[in-house]
Amino acid sequence: MIQVEKLNTGYGNVQILREISFEVNEGEVVSILGTNGAGKTTLLRTISGLIKSWSGTIKFQGEDISKAGPDDIVKRGLIQVPEGRKLFSTMSVYENLELGAFTKEAKKKSKDNLEMCFELFPILKEKEKQLAGSMSGGQQQMLAIGRALMSQPKLLLLDEPSTGLSPLLTKQVFSIINTIKEQGVTVLLVEQNAAQALNLSDRGYVIENGQIVMEGSAVELSNDTNLKASYLGVTS
Repeated sequence: MIQVEKLNTGYGNVQILREISFEVNEGEVVSILGTNGAGKTTLLRTISGLIKSWSGTIKFQGEDISKAGPDDIVKRGLIQVPEGRKLFSTMSVYENLELGAFTKEAKKKSKDNLEMCFELFPILKEKEKQLAGSMSGGQQQMLAIGRALMSQPKLLLLDEPSTGLSPLLTKQVFSIINTIKEQGVTVLLVEQNAAQALNLSDRGYVIENGQIVMEGSAVELSNDTNLKASYLGVTS
């Protein structure tokens, strides 16, 4: 689905990502794990075309998108749910969802996709006329994911979906991500909650200081002694 090879980029003259290489196969959930400042969000923003790569390649479904703009990347079916949700807070739930149907193909199927979102997130149907900014953090996260699903993603990029949520809401959001996977959507998940992420994922990569330092199946990473100590809070 997506293949990143020797990706380098940063902000101004400051390099953030160094020789990043990884891949996501169709139908997988793949996690990118790491602490704050490791380069996770920069990686997703570069894949989405919001930050230009300095060198290296990003291929989506076999085509090089390294120099493509964000609108072109969205049209190809690569959709990001940004950290912090980035909703239009003074617009209604319905209006936010409607804006997710950005492409011509998504607009044609917007009614069906809207019903799918309401089925997946009943609270959004209940509050469709309410302003997005007046909803709880968990509800806003559901709306952000729903807006992305309105774009009919082939690959969904999720940036820290559990940020600011209670353990109960975090569990609920991860359950929804699993449902999305079961519907055939490929997911690249950036998350600090390593235990939850690996429990959901097929494979994972660990990024530190802008470099991939570890990779493996979710089971392998969950059982790795160093990873347990650093990210899972297990010392023995």
